[in-house]
Amino acid sequence: MTTTPSRVELPGLVDLGHVTPRGLVALGVRVTPVLRTGLAVTLVLALAAGAGRIVAPLTVQRAIDQGLAPSAVERALMVGALAVVLAGVSSWALNRRVQRRTEMALASLRRQGLARAHEMSATTADQVRSTDLVARLTSDVDTITTFTQNGGVQMITNLAQLALATVVMAASCWQLTVPVVALACVLLFSMMRLQRVVARRFAVVRADVAAMQGVVAEAVIGAPVIRVTGTAERMRRQLDDAVDRTRASQLRTLVPLHGNTALGEVAISTMTVIVIVLGVAWTTHQEWGPAPSLSSGQLVAMVFLVTFFVRPLQFLVQSLGEAQNALVGWRRTLELVTTPSAVVAGDAAGLADGPVGVDLDGVSAAYAGGPVVVHDLTLRVEPGQHVAVVGESGSGKSTFAKLLTRRIEPVTGEIRLGGRPLATIADAALERRVVIVPQDPFLFDTTLGDNIAVGLPEVDEDDVRRVLAALGLADWLAELPDGLATRVGSRGDLLSVGERQLVALARTALVDPDLVILDEATSAVDPATDVRVQAALGVLTEGRTTVSIAHRMATAERADMVLVFEAGRVVQSGHHDDLVSVPGTYADLFAAWR
Repeated sequence: MTTTPSRVELPGLVDLGHVTPRGLVALGVRVTPVLRTGLAVTLVLALAAGAGRIVAPLTVQRAIDQGLAPSAVERALMVGALAVVLAGVSSWALNRRVQRRTEMALASLRRQGLARAHEMSATTADQVRSTDLVARLTSDVDTITTFTQNGGVQMITNLAQLALATVVMAASCWQLTVPVVALACVLLFSMMRLQRVVARRFAVVRADVAAMQGVVAEAVIGAPVIRVTGTAERMRRQLDDAVDRTRASQLRTLVPLHGNTALGEVAISTMTVIVIVLGVAWTTHQEWGPAPSLSSGQLVAMVFLVTFFVRPLQFLVQSLGEAQNALVGWRRTLELVTTPSAVVAGDAAGLADGPVGVDLDGVSAAYAGGPVVVHDLTLRVEPGQHVAVVGESGSGKSTFAKLLTRRIEPVTGEIRLGGRPLATIADAALERRVVIVPQDPFLFDTTLGDNIAVGLPEVDEDDVRRVLAALGLADWLAELPDGLATRVGSRGDLLSVGERQLVALARTALVDPDLVILDEATSAVDPATDVRVQAALGVLTEGRTTVSIAHRMATAERADMVLVFEAGRVVQSGHHDDLVSVPGTYADLFAAWR
């Protein structure tokens, strides 16, 4: 005996909050391998750019130690000029290379993220707001672009410069280098501790920004409803609250950033003072004991070198905020990209041609994180049969329709199409074979013809016209101002509810499916369009297995079989004439409708 759970907890997007920055970078490189392409060349260019800058202090040292002789000054100027040219050319090539690789990687992330948004399971999608997904693919990716353009390339060059400056300083005077490096290590350790705090706070910022974008989108898209209902003031309060939360989270993030900047300025200034004061003191006070013998040129060179050493540290301190913001944006995007796909692969020839039979054996279902809403369904729909599903709101009718289209996975039991388990049938085998016509079909902001042919972009206008004529909609098309070129507006707002349903029916007929599921497709149709809708439905369902989630009992009257849902269970089934003649839920529903 199968036990049906009372509540089902299902996962959302992958959570990468526990992954370290190093692990996140490694994951990002695996997801977008273009970042790894030509990495050796990138490192060589970074070292060349850093080396070009480091050469200048050495040329100054040599000129000073040779008494600023004209020949020494000329050689120093020539070598320095060549070093500047080398640094400039290398920096330009590095900048171009890194930005191109980064933009290619980010474009790949966006493509993979959009594909995953389409491929994730419905149970996962139910737990993530669409505005959050949009934010992960837009503003979160934009934070990476902003950081790369403003400082990402400089960070690579500065790290190379930091390493080279350390080596040259140690070779010139290790006694002065040790305190400088020790202080730098203290600064870096403090920055690492602070960056954990900054990362957590930036994660809140990104979530608040996504929520604010959702409120803005609703306010813009729902503007007509807001004006009609007089709810503008309430919507403004919601927007104000979202803006205030975002501002507050931004300000909380600035506190550790400002502390980090202050600490960095103190440490960097101390490093410079150490070199100058100790260097001069050691050079002039030999009675202090063993001391480095520094020439004037070497001391000047050390001052320049410590400048080249602290400048990258200063950049790291100042760019910590942007770097953490970009890292959080990268993490949120990778969470979407690495979320498991629900696409079922396999043999595309898994279903035989023609109307398919549907079998449910002990099927129960639930939405993400919610209680079980459909219980122990066991029934059969014969190939070519027209089944009407009736019941009060919340009885499980729409959930039943989603089960048949794999929008919801069963908690228990098995669904079979054409004798094969639905869970094992490849997506390629289901495409255009099983189609659901929803109560409120989604239309793209393009032409009528493009919306009808959205599932088959290879068809031409003549194919679309033939389908409309077969559905008896040629006269409706002739009434439209621009025919197939008529713009439907955002979400089809320029069409009536009934006209949007006609587009959905024509779209379905063009695909020519074998199983059609009508999820209360005529419940909101205006009377003027209802005649056309009903005629088109008659043509569309001919010779196909059809499951109609019925709002109007007239649909049940014409069906071959009626399934009566109540509290997530099928309490009656049979033909309309048989069910209406006996006391029960169906007879009550039909009497109320009459």
